Amino acid sequence: MSLNKFMHEENVFKKPPDFKDLALRYPEFRKHTILDISGKVLLDFKDPDALRTLSKILLLDEFDLRVEIPVTCLIPTIPSRLNYLLWLKDLIQSLPEEQKDVHGLDIGTGASAVYCLLAAKHLGWNMLGTEVDADNFTVAKENVSRNNLQSKIGIIRVDGDQILDAATWPTQDSTSMFHFTMCNPPFFVRESPEDNGPVPSKECEIKTQGGEVKFIKQMADQSCNIKNRVKIFSTLCGHKSSLVPIKQYLTALGVKSLATTEFCQGKTMRWGIAWTWDQLDLNSVKSLKYKKSKEKPFNWSIKVSNTSALNLFQSIKTWLAEVKVDVTVQKETKHYCSARIVSYDQLWQNQRKRRRQNRQDKTEKQNDAKGESEEGKFSELNSNSSNDTNSMAEASLMQELLNSDGNRMVNSFLMDHHSKDSSKPNSNPTQEQNQVMPEADNTAGEETSSGENGTKETYSGKNGTEDTSSSKKEAQLEANIKLRLAGPVLLLEIFYLGGQLGRDGVHQLLQYLKNKQAAKIKTN
Repeated sequence: MSLNKFMHEENVFKKPPDFKDLALRYPEFRKHTILDISGKVLLDFKDPDALRTLSKILLLDEFDLRVEIPVTCLIPTIPSRLNYLLWLKDLIQSLPEEQKDVHGLDIGTGASAVYCLLAAKHLGWNMLGTEVDADNFTVAKENVSRNNLQSKIGIIRVDGDQILDAATWPTQDSTSMFHFTMCNPPFFVRESPEDNGPVPSKECEIKTQGGEVKFIKQMADQSCNIKNRVKIFSTLCGHKSSLVPIKQYLTALGVKSLATTEFCQGKTMRWGIAWTWDQLDLNSVKSLKYKKSKEKPFNWSIKVSNTSALNLFQSIKTWLAEVKVDVTVQKETKHYCSARIVSYDQLWQNQRKRRRQNRQDKTEKQNDAKGESEEGKFSELNSNSSNDTNSMAEASLMQELLNSDGNRMVNSFLMDHHSKDSSKPNSNPTQEQNQVMPEADNTAGEETSSGENGTKETYSGKNGTEDTSSSKKEAQLEANIKLRLAGPVLLLEIFYLGGQLGRDGVHQLLQYLKNKQAAKIKTN
């Protein structure tokens, strides 16, 4: 499925380029294309030479930029690079004062210096690019000179651990302010045997010690030292799984605000993270994909079969409590129920794996019990056993005696002792009952009932004592749920509000509820 519909509104590649038109006007591009029987011009996206030529032609045709991309270096995809820059433009526009002369820092600019070139040429910004590789540094400076942008772009050489080191900046930039920093970090762990496919690249461009998470954490640490020199720090992420640990790390550092976004282009998604040490609200800037999907709920239609919305809602509250999801009821009637749910855990995930593990543990316990039972029957032991076996037989015989007459003796003693205690005048039957079942009400959670008048009710998924750590933890999932009668079916709608798990978390939670309902029907 093409993700172009979610590209930034100002991205010139929201409408895909016309390969036929480009092939007619650029012979160097035409030699990499083929014409199918319907007359459509196709490009082999697995051919590095074809991709490299496409990037160069797009830069030339749309932005009048002449860029050399060495065959050994990473090939930049121009639509995604432009998406990142346009997001930064939105963030800068959210600053309190109008920014007429924008200065940006590109960390790891690469041989093509594509971010710096696009920012200067298309957006009119002033850029400083850093680079660790000597060959990439040389080619990047040549690309800047080739396009006569030396007055707006500077390229400097740095060491690998100097991600945000102000000491490496030129004299004119050493005391200046940057409106933003940007980075396309290496995505992969250096030690991992990742197959990079047919696309060429240098190891420093795609791999780093500890992967992108460790790299970005190091960047975040160094941002603390220049928090008064940069308004907005940002980076690209190649893996969605990297978002949660990075956001948690930034929150622990104490950043004033942070925001994430999705970069959609073609069939590829990347993610962006931005943070600031100033009193700014970066979350005010939302991606087009976020805006289009925010209000769209996850739906589940349940055929009505001798049940009401209220009855099913009671079951849903119980199932949510089992996975520690807090439910605040907003309205609860026979045909319409609604609530706000918040979870600081994600226990509804991997339910099938947990059920399989529970069955396996149960089977092991049954086998152990069966083995103990067989060992207890001394009469089945071989009379010709060794001395060790005879000792085991004696122990088994003693166990049999204890399990028969011995148990009756112990029980008789306990009954007699209990009857004596009960005859004492100071005995407290209530206290005895509490001692027998000290945790009888432990799993009930906390609940304030409301009947059907629509008043609010809190149904907590916490077991036992109150979990005070939830107030310190960031919510994994926040959502609104609505359950109503819709003709012949009950319609459950879950509206995603926020949380680290994103909309994927809502989808997984809904699947958990479906599984619980299916198990309930099967049992009945």
